[in-house]
Amino acid sequence: MSFRDEGFLLDAWHASRALAEAQFSTGATEQARALLEQTIAEAESAGALLAGKLARETAARLGIEVAAYVSLVEPPTHTAEVGPTGERMVSVLFADVRGFTEMTGTSAPAQLADRIGSLQRWAAREVGRHSGIVDKFAGDAVMATFNVSGQTVDHALQAVRTAVAIIDKAALVELPMGAGVAVGPAVVGRLADSANVSVLGSVTNLAARLQAEAGAGEVVMSDETHRRVGEWLEAGGYTAEKVTLHLKGFGQPVTAFRLEARAGIPA
Repeated sequence: MSFRDEGFLLDAWHASRALAEAQFSTGATEQARALLEQTIAEAESAGALLAGKLARETAARLGIEVAAYVSLVEPPTHTAEVGPTGERMVSVLFADVRGFTEMTGTSAPAQLADRIGSLQRWAAREVGRHSGIVDKFAGDAVMATFNVSGQTVDHALQAVRTAVAIIDKAALVELPMGAGVAVGPAVVGRLADSANVSVLGSVTNLAARLQAEAGAGEVVMSDETHRRVGEWLEAGGYTAEKVTLHLKGFGQPVTAFRLEARAGIPA
């Protein structure tokens, strides 16, 4: 039984680096490159950045060039079924990196692209794992919708869990993120053949505005979202601060709840 079969991934990645070195010493450079790239992809996708870094250092020491961003070939998550176009009660998640403009002036472009690539890969995994769909990536930002099929009852909880997981994982590559989650009705579907899924409703605007109010490491959720995840927060011993926000495009003050997304909240 291999380390991987037993679930000892760190040992498996260590053994893969040693095997790659042995392959390189026998002249099997391409096999060594493929093995190191597989190790890097697996480790970085799992959030094991140190293991990925060690594999990259092994490649550099051997003079083997590997891509700055290496992804797994197999799809990491399932895709939620959209169903026919119609109105659904959905949860919408917006998440964005805080201070990204400043980062572009202080970080090497290749390094920053590598970190954003990791963020997008992790975000896609978490959204899919929680039965949502990624509506779009826009550089350092992600928008996702939950319950596009209209058959999920805990979609607000899945959206909040996804927000927490994305924020925690982004912190591993020093990308401070904030997120907003809102629940509401929207028309969901493909409005033309081969078109992307559209989510039309004020809930998307609300989620975007809430995200803009979130600080690094925070999830700002709508009142309805908080009502639906209250039992989960209480069971975990967590509280969200009630706040009143004046949001652009909304005539009346909006009640929202601010949750600190930190390691330890079950995601």
